[in-house]
Amino acid sequence: MKFEITHRWGGITLDEYEALFFDEDFASALAEHLRLGREVLRLDRAEDRIVRHVRCEPDQDPDSPEGRALAKRKAGFVEELDYDRRARRGEWRTIPNLIPDRVKTNGTIELRAEAGGVVRTVRGVCDVKLFGLGRLVEKQAVKAIEKSYDDAAAFTAEWIARARAHRR
Repeated sequence: MKFEITHRWGGITLDEYEALFFDEDFASALAEHLRLGREVLRLDRAEDRIVRHVRCEPDQDPDSPEGRALAKRKAGFVEELDYDRRARRGEWRTIPNLIPDRVKTNGTIELRAEAGGVVRTVRGVCDVKLFGLGRLVEKQAVKAIEKSYDDAAAFTAEWIARARAHRR
């Protein structure tokens, strides 16, 4: 199942947004806001490329259907991002810790300047191989991804507004 998620922020340049996106203080605050355990496994910064691998463990409600289904096993994933700073484009994939051979999620992230701000577009594909359930799981996964990006976008807008007000 393919998806595309686009968000826009005003009052920030492309260079400022890219710096914010890869800022570890911001990323940690965002993870806390999203109730997402976060551990940096790799972070390589070069003039033309940033490679970041992060292990994430969502805080599952034990009373939710997902929480009951997983019992004591925590659903988590590693997100790998290889970002080309010159093209302002990265390729990403997530590797789940549960059934990684049956769940594949990958795509691209692109940043571009727009009058007075920045646009971030995430494109991806979620492919789940579970007999009789794959399509349903894909729909739920994409819904969760979209919600997470929307929540992250709102948090980012607030962060940018606070930084702008602080500079005044």
